[in-house]
Amino acid sequence: MRPDQPSGLFTRILREPLTHFLVLGALLFALGTFVRPAGPPPAAGGAAIVVTDEDLRQLAGLWRMQWGREPTPAELRRLADEQVREEVLVREALAAGLEAQDILVRRRLAALAAVRLEQGISLPEPSEDELRALYEADPAAFAPVAELTFRQVAFSDRARGGRAKEEAIQARDALAGRDAAAGQGLGDHTELPERSENVTPAEAAALFGDAFAAALTTLPVGSWQGPLATLGDWHLVFVEAARRGSPPPFESARPAVAEAWKRHRLEAERRQAYAAALARYAVVLPAAVAGDRP
Repeated sequence: MRPDQPSGLFTRILREPLTHFLVLGALLFALGTFVRPAGPPPAAGGAAIVVTDEDLRQLAGLWRMQWGREPTPAELRRLADEQVREEVLVREALAAGLEAQDILVRRRLAALAAVRLEQGISLPEPSEDELRALYEADPAAFAPVAELTFRQVAFSDRARGGRAKEEAIQARDALAGRDAAAGQGLGDHTELPERSENVTPAEAAALFGDAFAAALTTLPVGSWQGPLATLGDWHLVFVEAARRGSPPPFESARPAVAEAWKRHRLEAERRQAYAAALARYAVVLPAAVAGDRP
């Protein structure tokens, strides 16, 4: 047997359907737990661990998705036992404060919290007066884009175990107020160009897809935005320059104006949601950086 060849036991483990299933199921089950109504964290020691009938149905459904058949009673019991084991270890880790000692866990939690804050935002429909006021403040902003120069950073679902969007949102928030160069070194490898210069919307669509190109033409110049979706990836985008044609009349520009209104309102709601969360804490900074933000 070659040194780099896995042992027979390890090979059998890798081929075991339950191993493959648990890799897929752990992430999806964790996501389901995250979106359930929030409650106090469970204590490690004496607290009940309950696997419900609905949990079993979800486990069986995930198994069907993976293997195209129903799990046997023995397989379903093993899945339930593994779920209990995971919950026990999670509670033990929380009780020991391990989440505060691992920077990757902390960043993962921050990314989940950022997504949750954004999911809680509900935007009203803008009034006609609001849309007209936004248009009249800068009609040229709604002229059709003829050419763009932009940078993009890709976050791959495959590379990040389905967490690409969450981690892209976290990176976007960290890049707020920073220039295009700040994105260098972030993200995952992609065959798509990191920087595209003087491309038309049609050329952007040929590279990144129609939905990406349509969203790209609505982004403001000079800040990191997104994430925008392509097949399997989420992208942060920094538009360096945009050349526009002649401003259209309000009636023609109305869809773009409505999109801009929603984007501005969403950004304001994000800041408000973060400010509300920040207000629950007393923040103490070193003297060198204390005082008002620059």
